[in-house]
Parts: sequence; structure tokens; C-alpha cells
Amino acid sequence: MTETRAAAVRPRARATALAIERSAVALVLEQGYETVTVDMICARAGVSQRTFFNRFATKDAAIIGAEAPALDESAVRAFIASTGADVLGEAVGLVATAAIDAGPDPSLMLDRMRAVTSSPHLVQRQMERFAELESELAEVLRYRLERSRTPADDEASLQRQSHLAAQMLAGVMRYVAMTAIGEEPAALPATVERTRATLGQLLPKLAGTAEGTPA
Repeated sequence: MTETRAAAVRPRARATALAIERSAVALVLEQGYETVTVDMICARAGVSQRTFFNRFATKDAAIIGAEAPALDESAVRAFIASTGADVLGEAVGLVATAAIDAGPDPSLMLDRMRAVTSSPHLVQRQMERFAELESELAEVLRYRLERSRTPADDEASLQRQSHLAAQMLAGVMRYVAMTAIGEEPAALPATVERTRATLGQLLPKLAGTAEGTPA
């Protein structure tokens, strides 16, 4: 195949994959995860099973998306260089950026979040995908936490802190997903900002450092 022909095929392949993903997500929202089959997805998207399996290994892959979310390099650099005190809140923004920018179709992204949160199985699968980012997140957090290192923080302590923060982010992003259900796609950044603000209010209370907290 020539380079010109290959270049023409790639956009068509991406469009086909996107059509399959839209069909899979729409069917889950309409009929429920357990009811949906690969045959139904193929019929809705107007493709053969061969075409489906050329792009997705399972129906779950079509529903949650072919590509796992990835951290944006420029956003990572900005996060590491930031001197802000709200490390966890900024980390929420970093991960949310990966989710918001994960595809060309914001409506599909939000519909996918609704579909995922409708099924405990899909929530688990999505969390497994998020876990693929945890080691990268922990490393990024480790660089950021280095700046606020205290004499009591040895290497092992910083590693524990960064891995704990990465685990906390998984729960925070699950909360964002649940909160975003029923909202318009354009409202998602505001949901993320509200979550960051809520964390800013909550964490000092949990740590016993909030103003007015009984000693």
C-alpha cells in the first residue's frame, strides 16, 4: 500500500472506530450493559463483525474506548513546575485534562461516562484502565512533592506519599464521573473546578488543620 493510500485509509479507520464506539455507548444507555451484544453494536454501526474485531477485542473495549487516557506532556511539565500549595487539586486538573481531551467528541466522552457509571462491571474496567496511569502519576507527583520535602521525608516516605496520592485521585475521578451524569459536556470543566474547591475545603478538616477545628 502506498503512503498516499495509507494516509487516506487511516482517517476512514478512525471514523469507523468512532462510529462503533458511539453505537456501543448509545446502546448501553438505551438498553443496559448486560443486554448489549457485539451483534447489536455491529448492526447499529453498520459494520461487520470482522470490522468490529479488527478494531476492538471485546464489547467492553468499544464501550470504554480503544485508547486509554494519557497525560498531556505540556500539562505534566506545568504541574511539576507549579509552586501552588494545592497539589492534589492541581493533580485532579491534570488527570481531568486527560479525560476531557481524550477524544474528538466531547458528547461521546460524557455519554461514555454515563454508560460506565450505569454498570458496576464497567466502573471496575474503567478503574483498571486508570490504574495503568497510576505509576506515571505517582512519578509525576513524586517530582512535585520533592519541593515540599521535610527532614522527616526519606525516599521511602516520598514514594508512599506519591503512590497514596495517585490512589486518591482514582476515587476523586470516580466522584467527578458520578457528579457529571446528566450535565452537558461543556459543564465538565466547571464540575472539575467545583471538585477541586471541595477538596480544598475538605482536606484541612480531615487533617485537623482547618480554621476553627477543635484541638
